[in-house]
Amino acid sequence: MSRRFRRPVPTALMAGIFLFLTACSVPAPSPPPKETIPHDADTGQTLAEAREAIEAVPGISVTGFAGGGPPNVKGNTGYSVQLDIDPGYTVLYGDLLVDYVVRNVWSVGEGYMPNTQIQISARTADGEPFFDLSTAGVGSAWMGGQPSAPSQHNTIIIPLSTDDPEGTRNLSLLSRDGSWPGVTPKPLPDRVTVKDH
Repeated sequence: MSRRFRRPVPTALMAGIFLFLTACSVPAPSPPPKETIPHDADTGQTLAEAREAIEAVPGISVTGFAGGGPPNVKGNTGYSVQLDIDPGYTVLYGDLLVDYVVRNVWSVGEGYMPNTQIQISARTADGEPFFDLSTAGVGSAWMGGQPSAPSQHNTIIIPLSTDDPEGTRNLSLLSRDGSWPGVTPKPLPDRVTVKDH
């Protein structure tokens, strides 16, 4: 009878030691993305200031400017900028316009730093020559690949994820001027767009 009671005691003791050792080796949970992604910097532009800077380009109307919100469950956060090319205007230097949009977004210190992408969409007015946003994106060197055929509605993605080689390169280029938020870009010269006569 005493043998029966001796066996469970060493087994229970061993189970207790095992639980203690495994509990000590479990890593602490990672902090939530909201705590690890830079946000609400003391410097940089506000969302409204960046939007106004882009909208100050003659012939460009900003119809949407969203971003800076908390990261999703995967820890991703980015920006989306929608542009309309006003009737009677042509974009002559699309690469400069794309670069200007990217740098204005990166200079926003309000909200969260974009860590996945900046999506830029453009719409050309009915009956106007199409703005070739894809070629402009490739020409700006913020994205690679082959440009797609121009159309009335175009969208490009500027990667900013460290999981993407292009994103890593873009982050490296943006950090040349310092850490996020970046330096507010100077206004574009008037020749980037032209009013048709």
